[in-house]
Amino acid sequence: MSLESLNLDLFSILNVPEQASPLMMHFATFVAHDLVYLLITCFALFWFYGHQNSKVLILKAFVFCCVALSISEVASYLFNTPRPFVMHVGQTLIAHEATGSFPSNHMTIFSSIAFAYYFSARRDIGRFLLAVAWLVAWSRIYVGVHFPVDMFGAFILSWAVNLAGLKLWHRYQTKLMCWVMFLYEKLFSALIQRGLIK
Repeated sequence: MSLESLNLDLFSILNVPEQASPLMMHFATFVAHDLVYLLITCFALFWFYGHQNSKVLILKAFVFCCVALSISEVASYLFNTPRPFVMHVGQTLIAHEATGSFPSNHMTIFSSIAFAYYFSARRDIGRFLLAVAWLVAWSRIYVGVHFPVDMFGAFILSWAVNLAGLKLWHRYQTKLMCWVMFLYEKLFSALIQRGLIK
């Protein structure tokens, strides 16, 4: 069996069935489209109200996510693989532009953040976020905007970026954190002094 055949077969298994329940479709749509905004909100709250160690890990996740996402965008442009709805394959539950499908940006975001925590002292959080990343992967296939191969590609990309950049992070994290905290304390000094944020 070729990779293309396996990809299509997996998609047909994971994509929304014709007799899917409205509850399952709403859940998948929320995970596929809106969960990323909830993640961003949680990280913003953890940054503003968390301790120094939390801020360091959030900065690490942000840096690795930006690097992986930049590579993902370039790869998506270069490969320009069609999405399922462009090929008239399966059903689609959410609207999406006909941009390149491989690799998935959503999976890149969630996986790179998850690996940033996994390759740290908070591996427990990393494991949880990896599970969330694969939930997002399922949902993006379920709603019909990605193929399974897009998810595996994003997962491998995120893993490789985190692994490759780990030594650089350990070398420069202190300097980078000092610079970021200097800017943060300058911009939000009034709120910090009033104790509204940390």
